[in-house]
Amino acid sequence: MTQALANKTQHIPYRDGFVAWHEFGQPISNRLPLILLHGGHGSWEHWARNVEVLAEHFHVFVPDMPGFGESTYFDSQFQPGMIEPMIATMNTLLGENQLINIAGFSFGGFVAAHLANQRKQISKLALLGSAGHGGPRRPRGELLAWREIQASGDTQRLSEVMRENLYLQMISTYDRIDSEAIRIHQDACIATSFKSKPIARPGGLAEQLEQFSGPILLIWGEHDITCTPEYLIENLVSGWSNRSQELVIDAGHWVQYERPDQINASLIRWFE
Repeated sequence: MTQALANKTQHIPYRDGFVAWHEFGQPISNRLPLILLHGGHGSWEHWARNVEVLAEHFHVFVPDMPGFGESTYFDSQFQPGMIEPMIATMNTLLGENQLINIAGFSFGGFVAAHLANQRKQISKLALLGSAGHGGPRRPRGELLAWREIQASGDTQRLSEVMRENLYLQMISTYDRIDSEAIRIHQDACIATSFKSKPIARPGGLAEQLEQFSGPILLIWGEHDITCTPEYLIENLVSGWSNRSQELVIDAGHWVQYERPDQINASLIRWFE
């Protein structure tokens, strides 16, 4: 596929830097703006296979979160380095009283849950393979180091390592790891400054979700190695009247890239 192009990209100022917000589509009557949040070692392009379809139904905004992609790195701590600049630039862009919906992928799901409780004015959440659950994982192996390879200029070897890491963590089968996935992952990894794993890995998602009374859709790929979906369905969904779940068969962690048609349809139904 070709790289999706935003209608507009705005660098919203914050402190001595900015957060890059990519905009798709136009305001649609009786539809809330939809914000899409990417994962760790990611960028807005985690949603590359989704933005154009979703923009036919919603006014879509996709940031490079602070310390990722084009956006400035502000602080290593979660609150001042991530949540505060996200809220400030979101309010600058949309207005602090604008009701919105948020879909968050991986680390972006953890961020979305915190935003829902701190910014308020958030109607619905959809969390895809959300980080912060603190439950069991199913690793395929240790991710391969790549920084020395990147510094050496060996582009072929770097691409090979990125492909292997995509299989180890993000995508369920080798044959679905195309050149676009490798480019997105490589560009995002090189640009990443914010360290998300020490923040989200210990947990805290459940406590955040308990504070949010709005509807929550939790989505996992059947083969997501970052979690055990059946465990999380039992612990995060069962018994909660405001929570729904979807298990995407034959998909891994980066579920919206691997199964874009199914995820696009699910998000349209959920947020319409």
